[in-house]
Amino acid sequence: MKQNPVVLIVTSKFGDGHLKVSEAISQSFESRGVQNVHVVDLFAEVHPRLNGLSRKFYLNSTYLAQEFYGLLYEATRMMKPGQALGKLLHSMGKMRVLQLLEEIRPDIIIHTFPYLAAAQLVKETAAQVPIYTVMTDYVLHGRWLHPNTTKYFIATEELKQFLLAAEVPEERIVVSGIPVRRGFSQPQPREELMQQYGLDPARQHLLLAAGAYGVLSNISGLIQNVLEHTELDLIVVCGNNHKLRSVIEEAYGNHERVHILGYTDKMHELMAMSSCILTKAGGITLSEAIAQTLPVIVYKPLPGQEAGNAAALASRRIIDVVQDEAELISRLQQLQQQGYREDWQRRLREVKPDSPAERIVSEAIEAFSLQHPFTMQAKQQLKEGQVTRVHGYN
Repeated sequence: MKQNPVVLIVTSKFGDGHLKVSEAISQSFESRGVQNVHVVDLFAEVHPRLNGLSRKFYLNSTYLAQEFYGLLYEATRMMKPGQALGKLLHSMGKMRVLQLLEEIRPDIIIHTFPYLAAAQLVKETAAQVPIYTVMTDYVLHGRWLHPNTTKYFIATEELKQFLLAAEVPEERIVVSGIPVRRGFSQPQPREELMQQYGLDPARQHLLLAAGAYGVLSNISGLIQNVLEHTELDLIVVCGNNHKLRSVIEEAYGNHERVHILGYTDKMHELMAMSSCILTKAGGITLSEAIAQTLPVIVYKPLPGQEAGNAAALASRRIIDVVQDEAELISRLQQLQQQGYREDWQRRLREVKPDSPAERIVSEAIEAFSLQHPFTMQAKQQLKEGQVTRVHGYN
């Protein structure tokens, strides 16, 4: 008698956000005592060299490359899983998934990236394994869809209407919100953090995600504009872009209102100390900010899903989108007004989802328990387990 499900989460490290969602789901399984959770970067395992080249292109893409990606995204947005392109995408990694099915014998499969090889393989082999897809954007692209998907966990009611229009049965759609890691969903001690980071709690701070894959150009000029026309201090996060950090430190390293950081895994702490974040429109970053009721300004969103994410949330006044520095400065000046900022935060609280990762895990465990009815009592007795990662993500 099986008492504890084996979970396979298929993801990708493109943009890091999909992996973060996988981590959030893993944390929730762990808190429920589920020990056997395997997180696999399928594309990296099957095509390691191509994966490396693709990531390098993604991180260093030029404006023209971004425009090309946007055109490609739009051209394939309505693709069907039964069409040639859909079959090609969903066949990638099938042999590796078959190996995983034989090696770990998962009871639950979760996709957080739209390579749906597991769904395609389960369909072809008639295996009895539920397939869950956790969509990590606020807009629909056809590559997320597969007829063998048991349930889709999605961000919003508005997105649900697009899935219904794509003929996805309503009983397969769950509006859960996008999962975020525990640090973003739990209250943070702002005053203590301010002291720890050496920041003035009496001042407002703009969190500038400057290392967001080179999205923001002319960073130095933008920083100078903010310093001259607002009262905001800046927390500038350069990520792994060492060249960018060097340029900013040379210009503002000694400026009392500019605080410069490299890569950090403490974004939840930085968000907790900030009054606003200026960033790209990745679905996970936006969801993390919403979880902390932090106003978001997106500057010139990239073509593709990021432009779609930005438009979807801006239309509901959840985030703001600006196209030039003059418009950005105007929004930041408004944000300095307490009433404007509090009204924005109220809107964020209204749309903030309630524990997305926990809801996804609860549904998956409940379905498993229905298939294995004698595990209900055993499940209640499970102690907190340890998540097992594969492919080097510890």
